[in-house]
Amino acid sequence: MKNVAIIITGTFILLIAFRCLSNAYAQTSRNESDIETERGITETPRGSTRPRMNFVKLVDFYLRDEKLVFGKLVSEDKNKITVERLDGSRIVVSTYSKREIDTRTLHTRTILEAKYYLELAEYFSGRTWDFRDDPDDFIQAIRCCHKARQSMAGTQRQDSEKIDEINKKIERLQADRDVWVREVESRAKLKKLEFKATIETRLKELEDKVIANSQEVDKITTDMKDNQQKLVRDISEMDAVLSGRLDILEDEVETNSRIIDRIDRTRYYYPRYY
Repeated sequence: MKNVAIIITGTFILLIAFRCLSNAYAQTSRNESDIETERGITETPRGSTRPRMNFVKLVDFYLRDEKLVFGKLVSEDKNKITVERLDGSRIVVSTYSKREIDTRTLHTRTILEAKYYLELAEYFSGRTWDFRDDPDDFIQAIRCCHKARQSMAGTQRQDSEKIDEINKKIERLQADRDVWVREVESRAKLKKLEFKATIETRLKELEDKVIANSQEVDKITTDMKDNQQKLVRDISEMDAVLSGRLDILEDEVETNSRIIDRIDRTRYYYPRYY
C-alpha cells in the first residue's frame, strides 16, 4: 500500500508539472504570435503605402486684345498668373498681369498629371514628319511619355497595362525617329545626286535667263533712246509751230495797232457841223 501511495503521489506531481509546462509553452507561443501579428499590423501599412496620383491644373483665358492663352497653371496670385504653354515645338513659361486678362473668360480644370503629359506627347508626335523641327518634336514626345510613366509608377492607382502602353509608345517613337534619320539621310543623298545630275542643265537655264534678261535690257534701252529722240523731235516741232504762231500773233497785233491809230486820228480831225 505504501508503494502504491508513493506511485500515485509521484504520478500526480508529474501531471501537475507537465500541465504547468504546457501552459507556459502555450503562453510563450501566444506572446510570440501576438508580437508577430502586431509587428505585421504595424509594418504592413508602411510597406504597402504608396504616393497618390498627381494632378495638374489647366487654365484658359482671353487677353484683352482677344488673344487666346491656354496651358498648365504654374502659379497664380491677385496680380499675375503664370502659365506653361505650347509655342510650336517648345514649351514656354509666360507670366501675364491680371490687367491684361479678361477675367470673365478665365476657366480652370484639373486632370491627372499622367494624362496631361500623354496629351502633350500626342501633340508633339503629331507634328513629326513635316521636316520642320522634327528632331525637337521627337525629343519632346519621348520626354513627355517618360514623364507620364514616371507620374504613374509607384502610385496607389498604378496601372500596369497603361504603363506597358506608354513603354510601347516610347518604343514606337524611338523607332519612328530612327526611320526619320534614315529617310533624312537618304533624302539628303538624293538631293545631292539630283543637284549633280542637273547642275549642267540648271547652269544652261541660268545662262539662257541671263542672256534673255540682257536682251530685254538692251531692248528697253533702245526703246528709251528712240522715245528720247522722238520727244526731242516733237519738242522741236512744237517750238517751230509756237514760234510761227507767235510771229503771226505779233503781226496781227501790229496791224491792229495801226488800225486803231488811224481811227483815232480820223476822229480827231473829223469836221464838226453845227
